[in-house]
Amino acid sequence: MHIARNIPGVQIVNADSRQMYRGMSIGTAKPSSCELNAYPHHMIDVADPDVLLSAGWYAREAMKIIESTLDNGLIPLVVGGSALYIMSLAGLLDPLPERNDALRLSLNAVEDAVPGSLHRLLQGLDLQESERTGEADRVRLIRAIEIGLISGSKASALKNGGRPDGRFRFVFIEVDNKTLRHRIRSRTAEMLEAGLLDEVKELLEKGFSRDPVLGSTIGYAELLDHLEGKCSLEEARERIEINTWHYARRQRNLFRRLPGVVSVSSNPMQLEAALFGERRAGG
Repeated sequence: MHIARNIPGVQIVNADSRQMYRGMSIGTAKPSSCELNAYPHHMIDVADPDVLLSAGWYAREAMKIIESTLDNGLIPLVVGGSALYIMSLAGLLDPLPERNDALRLSLNAVEDAVPGSLHRLLQGLDLQESERTGEADRVRLIRAIEIGLISGSKASALKNGGRPDGRFRFVFIEVDNKTLRHRIRSRTAEMLEAGLLDEVKELLEKGFSRDPVLGSTIGYAELLDHLEGKCSLEEARERIEINTWHYARRQRNLFRRLPGVVSVSSNPMQLEAALFGERRAGG
């Protein structure tokens, strides 16, 4: 928003996978209604939390907005914390089959019944992929099996590094561990004080369940556990902090691997210079 205020024509394209859902505002630190009105935003509040949006879907929809923005002589600024969505948008992921929830449910049931089944199944389908996937990594095992069964091809053969879109410039805001941990603690406390628990209750009252979105979203999943009597509110708060820290570290590792990425501090002027230095200088 600092950049949009200083540089005419900037259009903010959200890439936070959970800010796209209506009713999930406090727990995703969504921009306020005043901020949304003051600065052009896209890809916020585009779906209800009863449908799980995919990175592939996001890439297609966000690219429509980006192309339209460019056609109108404006500047698309993609902002957000979901590295997978940004990678998909920038063509850094291979075009793979969409997720199949019915198949995933069945595969999870098989693994629950006979632990180790998924890894053995993947060995039969794709030995190369099984060798680089841990036996306990259920998420990757299911995805690799899903790709193989739906596409009829091996997941290892389909992963070629995508088709990078060279128009993107990547800038990553670096924050040291101590500061990041402090911000996570502060943000968790602020969200709870702002009424995150009531927000979760409201979503339940509207008929939304744990699956497919709320139960897989940090902040909401832990408070659902609290409401179900599985933990105290204080325990839920602690889990939110821990899970956010682990998630932030994973995302940081992914962002650091973006091609040509430039790391800057959180100083808005440094960020603006990294993104638009040439443009501001007339380039």
